Amino acid sequence: MIDYSKARDFFKTIDPDIAKRYTDYWESLRPQGDMEIFQRYLFAFCSVHTTFRGNVNGYQAIKDYSAWAGKPDILLENLKGSKAGLHNNRAKYIQHFSNLYWDRPSDFRLTTKKRHISRRDEITSKINGLGVAKVSFALEMIHPSEARVVCGDVHQLRLYGIEGLEYNSSSAGRATYRKMENHWVTGSHKAGVSPYVARCIFWDQLQNKPNPRYWSYVLEKEGTDYAC
Repeated sequence: MIDYSKARDFFKTIDPDIAKRYTDYWESLRPQGDMEIFQRYLFAFCSVHTTFRGNVNGYQAIKDYSAWAGKPDILLENLKGSKAGLHNNRAKYIQHFSNLYWDRPSDFRLTTKKRHISRRDEITSKINGLGVAKVSFALEMIHPSEARVVCGDVHQLRLYGIEGLEYNSSSAGRATYRKMENHWVTGSHKAGVSPYVARCIFWDQLQNKPNPRYWSYVLEKEGTDYAC
């Protein structure tokens, strides 16, 4: 049973000025071109079963695709050195994804104003090692203002009282996930903010941080002045 009350309470707390600051910041990080979109997926792969620090370390170790393209041993060694954990499976899944992605990069982004959930599900069905939540995370970072999919991480699910939901392998779990997702998307829009920006604000409140740069700095371009 989903409890919507805490999410409703959260939406009431969103400050318009903070929402605008977050929106402007994430728009400034919107990926440009196939390589930067690919890197958002790498970040999502590195976020699986680790802390945000492990996520950052893993991503920094492999974000330079040219260093390991066609060299799976180097990819594995770089992940091992990052100490993000799960390096064998992570390397295997990332290698598989890189082959898929560079064959047809356009298959791994949102291309219309609608069908976001079905598109997310199509992408998830192709990828090994990323479920619905983490593919959603990649799409959120790629399309920060328009994505109508939600990364249901443990904190997101806990907010709705459904922590431990089995949504990748259960049809009932998937239906519950989509109810949560729809409520978050609708509530965010009513609050005047995109679903992803609302989620970032929520996450940073949990971490007692005033902005996301304690982890998102790794997505910034060097030499650019970012205000958030």
